[in-house]
Amino acid sequence: MGWEQAALWGLAGGLATGLLSLTAAVIAADYQWPWTRRQLGPRLFVVAGGLLLGALVAAAAHGQMSGGWPAFVMGAGAPATIRGLLAGLEVETPGEQPSPSTSHLPASAQHPAASREPRDGGVSEGTG
Repeated sequence: MGWEQAALWGLAGGLATGLLSLTAAVIAADYQWPWTRRQLGPRLFVVAGGLLLGALVAAAAHGQMSGGWPAFVMGAGAPATIRGLLAGLEVETPGEQPSPSTSHLPASAQHPAASREPRDGGVSEGTG
């Protein structure tokens, strides 16, 4: 598969993710548009960013793909994957006072979700 075709499939995957996100936002807003006129620009930027990420990721991996489906899936997953990779990064502005550090706390206190026990009927790793 050529990089152009992979990029188009990745673009389609990014579009699918954007449409799913928009659908969820409309449903959450009681079937109304979830923005005012001033807020449309940032939402379009986020959708365009997802499309670009989907196309770039699929084009970058075009040599390892044998068809459209892998490129589509890579394009659909690219925004969430990149978001997950960047979630742990902290950006500090020069001249800004550093925030209080939580490095003295145990990992479970720094990330409460990591220490949660499964709820009723949940599966827990390490039970053996």
